[in-house]
Amino acid sequence: MHEKMYSVVVLLVLFSGVNSIVNPLWEKQCIEYFATGVNYDLKELPSDMYTLYYWPPNQRERDRCEHITFTNLTEYEAAEASSKCSNLRLPSNQTVIKGTYINNVGKQVNLLFYGNEEVKEMYRACDKIISKYIFIKVNVNYVLGINCSSGGRGMLLSRYLAGSTEVQSVADTIEIMTGREGKPDCPLSA
Repeated sequence: MHEKMYSVVVLLVLFSGVNSIVNPLWEKQCIEYFATGVNYDLKELPSDMYTLYYWPPNQRERDRCEHITFTNLTEYEAAEASSKCSNLRLPSNQTVIKGTYINNVGKQVNLLFYGNEEVKEMYRACDKIISKYIFIKVNVNYVLGINCSSGGRGMLLSRYLAGSTEVQSVADTIEIMTGREGKPDCPLSA
C-alpha cells in the first residue's frame, strides 16, 4: 500500500517538474503555428493597455482588469537593466520596451520585451527563462500577445476598457485563436 502511494507521489513530482521546464520542441511548434510573417514593431505598443481576455482562461477572474504601462527604454536604461542580471544581454541596437503592471497580490511586475524580428524575447526576472513572444496587431485598438514559452498562452490587449460584447466580438474575429477556449479575465461592462 505504501509503495503504491510512494509511486504515485514520485510520478506526480516528476510530471509537475517536467511540465515546468520549457520544451524547445513545443516552443518551436508554437512559433511555427502562430508566426504570421509580419514583424510587429514594439514601438507601436501604446503606452497604456489593458489585458482583457486570455487563451486558455485563467483559473480565477481578477477583481479588476490588469493595466500595463509600456515605456521605451533608452540605451542607458537597457544597459543598466542588463548589468543587473548575467543571463540578460539586451542588444544596444534594438528597441527595448518595459511593461509594468501590478499583480493580484499588489506587487509591481516589470517585463522587458525586445527584438527586431517577428518573434520577440520577454525577460521577466533573472531566475526565469527568457521567453519567446509574438505580438499580432488585431486592429487599431487591440493587440494579441502569444507567449510561446508558455505553451502558446494568448492574451488580448486593448487600448481601453471595452465592454464584454465588444471584447468577445474581437476575440471571435481572431482566426488563429478559433477553437481555443478563452474568456475575459476581469469584470467587463455589458
